[in-house]
Amino acid sequence: MIEGKANELPDFQVFQTVIKYCLFIIIVPVLSFFVVKILIFDSILKLEAVTSSVYSAVVAVVVLHVTLGLYIYRAYSESEKAPTKPVKKD
Repeated sequence: MIEGKANELPDFQVFQTVIKYCLFIIIVPVLSFFVVKILIFDSILKLEAVTSSVYSAVVAVVVLHVTLGLYIYRAYSESEKAPTKPVKKD
């Protein structure tokens, strides 16, 4: 292997990880919006349509921030795990 690239993940594995997190960041907040709106705010609490939509949007934004935080945490922890090669002195 090339000396500088020995500790890096293969490109395809990095691509798969990024795609998984992108889908996770897109799908989970949208699902949380509709699940919370339909099951909690419309069915159980019987709120008006606009009110339940606003509260559901707030929940979706919070979920979005949590998923982004998980992605950032994963990226940060991955960079700390990679061992650095000592610099050779001639």
